[in-house]
Amino acid sequence: MRRLSKEESRQRWLELRDLWNQYDPIGVMGHPQSPDDEYESYVGWTMRCLESDAGADEIVAGMEEIVTGHMGMSQFDRDKATEFAQRFIDWYRENWAETRV
Repeated sequence: MRRLSKEESRQRWLELRDLWNQYDPIGVMGHPQSPDDEYESYVGWTMRCLESDAGADEIVAGMEEIVTGHMGMSQFDRDKATEFAQRFIDWYRENWAETRV
């Protein structure tokens, strides 16, 4: 495994945060007051899942807990979450596989 530089590690983090912003499970992105770091606290968990080669089903289960538990949403869009779980996996495999911090 190739060790990432500090700059690469930050880039990887920001890219994954941007994917979470695209997922936007509570629908706040795009509003003038929505911060870029709205979903920052979920990036680390997602990165650990990806680094441990978690499957889409495992990631979706975690996303459901985050959305309904941590975010307090009453509804969970499993189809959208499944799409984004696969996008997370594909992004990681295409760009950051075989790397570590």
